[in-house]
Amino acid sequence: MAQQSKITSRPLTKALGTASILSMAIAGANVANALETDFGVEYEATAFAVENEAENPGEYQSDTDDGFAHLIRLKGNFKHESGVSLITSIELAGDRWTGDGGRNTPVGSANNGAYNTGNVGDNVRLDLGYVQIPLGGNIFRVGRQSASWNNCFLVCDDRRDRISGIFPTEIGTAVVLYDRRQDTSPLQNQDDGDMVAAGLITRAADMNIGLLWVHWLKDYEGGVASPVLDGADAAYVLDDVHLFSPYVSGNLGGVVDFAVGFNYVFNGGVEAQDTSTVNPATGDFVYLNNDQYFTESNLSQYVRVGSSVGMAELDFQYVGSQDGGLISSGFDSYASVVNTNPESTASAASLYRMGGGLGLKDFDEQLLIGRVGLNLTPQFKLQAAIGHLTVDDGNDDDSSMVYDLQAHYQVNDAVKTSLTAGLLTNNDVGGLSGNSLSNVDGDWDENDAMAVTANLSIDF
Repeated sequence: MAQQSKITSRPLTKALGTASILSMAIAGANVANALETDFGVEYEATAFAVENEAENPGEYQSDTDDGFAHLIRLKGNFKHESGVSLITSIELAGDRWTGDGGRNTPVGSANNGAYNTGNVGDNVRLDLGYVQIPLGGNIFRVGRQSASWNNCFLVCDDRRDRISGIFPTEIGTAVVLYDRRQDTSPLQNQDDGDMVAAGLITRAADMNIGLLWVHWLKDYEGGVASPVLDGADAAYVLDDVHLFSPYVSGNLGGVVDFAVGFNYVFNGGVEAQDTSTVNPATGDFVYLNNDQYFTESNLSQYVRVGSSVGMAELDFQYVGSQDGGLISSGFDSYASVVNTNPESTASAASLYRMGGGLGLKDFDEQLLIGRVGLNLTPQFKLQAAIGHLTVDDGNDDDSSMVYDLQAHYQVNDAVKTSLTAGLLTNNDVGGLSGNSLSNVDGDWDENDAMAVTANLSIDF
C-alpha cells in the first residue's frame, strides 16, 4: 500500500514543481521589467619606489621604499520604474600588498598602506551606498556619497555620509546638504563633526561658475584637548568654521582654457593646545598662539591657463596658500609628487601636501608650475612639468624645484596604463606628508625626494 502511494504521488509532485518554477519565472520577469540594473568594476594597481635620504636613519632603516598596492571595487546600481535608484559600490580591497598573511586586515589609519586616506576601515567595506529619489523635478539623496568641488581644490573624490538635495532653477542648479563627518562616542558632543552647505552651479557668458558656502556646526568651543583631561575624546577641530569656495572656468575665444578659484576659511571655535604641558593655575593644557584650526581668516587660491597647439598641450598654473589655507590633497598640481592625491583613490607618487596646515599662523606655500603634453597618438600621451615650490613657516623659508615626467597609454575603452617619475629638490622648511601608500615622510632638508610609479587602471 505504501509503495502504491509513492508511485501514484509522483505525477502530482512533478506538476506542483513545474508550476512553482513557472510562477517564479513569471515573478522574476515582472521584477526585471520594473527594475533596471547596471553593474561595473573598478580596479587600480600600482608598483612604486620612493626615496627620501633621512639625516639619521636607524641601523636597519632604509632611505628608500618600494612596494605594490591595489584597489578593487564592485559597483551595482538599481533603478525602479518609479525613478527611485540605489547606487552602491563595495570596496573589496584597497591596500598595500603585505604578503600572505595581510589580506582582509583592518586598515586602522591613513598611513597604514591604504588607498583611502580619509575614510579608513576594514578592507571589505562600503564605498558608496545611497538612495536617489526624484520628486517634482528635484533630486534627493540619502547615504554615503562621493564629494568633489572646485576642480578638486576643496575636496576630491571623498566619501561623505550625506543627506542632499539638488534643485534645478532658472539661474542654475542649487545644492543643499548635511554631512555627518564624525561621531565617535555616544553622549559626547565635542567630538561631533557635522556640517551644512549650500551651493549654486551655473553658466554665464559661456563660463562655468560654482559658488559654495559651508558651515561646521558649533558643538564645542575651547581647547582641542581639554576634554582629554576628563577622560573624554578630543574635540573635532572644525567646530563653528565657515568656508566659502567659489570658482570660474571656461574658454576664452576658443583658444585659451582657464580656471580660477579659492577657499576662504574663518571663525573656528577650537584652539590648539600643547598636550605635554598643563597650566597649574587652570589645570588645562597650555594654549598655543598659532591660530590653527582656522580661528582666524585663511585663504588659498589657484589660477590655471592652457592651450593646445597641434599635438601639443601647454598648461601653466599658480597655487598659493596663506596662513595654513586649505587645499585638498587631490588637487592636480600638474606634478605627481605634489598633491594629486585624491582622498579615496590615493597616489603612491604623492610626496608633498600643499594646503594641509589647518589654518596654521604664518605658514605660507606657493607653487608656480608649467606643463607640456604631447599627444603622440590618440591613445599615447607624454607629459613633462617643471615647477618652483616655496614654503615659509614665518621664521624661515626655502624653495624646491619640482620635476615630473609622465606617460599615459589608453589600451582600450576599459584599460589605462601610466608611468610617473617625479623629483623634489631638498627643502629646509617643508616636510613630506602626502603619501599614504608608502612610508616616506619627515624632512628632506639635505637630499632630494623622488618617486616612481607604474599604474594599471580598469573601469567598466
